[in-house]
Amino acid sequence: MADYILQVRNLCKSFGAVQASANLSFSVERRNIHALIGPNGAGKTTIVNQLSGELEQDSGSILFNSVDISSYPVYRRVAAGLGRSFQITSVFDNLSVAENMALAILAGDGHNYRFWNHACNAASVKRELAAALSRVDLIDKADRSAGALSHGEKRQLEVGMALVGKPELLMLDEPMAGLGAGGTVELMKLIRQLKGQMTILLVEHDMDVVFALADRISVIVYGACIASGSPEEIRGNPEVQQAYLGEN
Repeated sequence: MADYILQVRNLCKSFGAVQASANLSFSVERRNIHALIGPNGAGKTTIVNQLSGELEQDSGSILFNSVDISSYPVYRRVAAGLGRSFQITSVFDNLSVAENMALAILAGDGHNYRFWNHACNAASVKRELAAALSRVDLIDKADRSAGALSHGEKRQLEVGMALVGKPELLMLDEPMAGLGAGGTVELMKLIRQLKGQMTILLVEHDMDVVFALADRISVIVYGACIASGSPEEIRGNPEVQQAYLGEN
């Protein structure tokens, strides 16, 4: 019997006449990489925003570890074990790489930031910082301004900042967006290293990345899930080929 960490049931969200989520249902197995794919405007980011609590659904339910978190605010979902990255990098460019990571570590500790000492001097930061930076291959750039990083390195930093919260499920929203070939390879390498350690919900347009990484794929069209299955099943699904992948 499948062990589902996330179950989305009949999720609905409309913006005026536009139905961004249309009775959407899908389930994510624990420690899998589960990809959400679909054409532009399919509603993928809206789905992630509803899962993270940044956008309230009109109806439907979200179960995380069999608990209904549909009414939880963002901070309670984070505390429950949900983490995410964004389409647009959200690091502080004017702070160093180490300072960005330190703030993420303190946030994961529930720190209220009312301190006069430098964030990097906190005990938890001293204990965790080096390992957190090493995990995303940024230890040698710790003192560099985050604004001076390449786009790919910023993506690595953002993922690293999400990881220090020790999420059970990490949602990555278009992590490869704007990356060159080298950056894509490095980020794919990082995601592969996380495979089996946590569950990853991957929203991505790059089909080479999706089919290389995903254990399961759900296809979203006009806010509805038209198919879920293994990469091989999705490749061979005629409805998916017609709606998204293109006829062979």
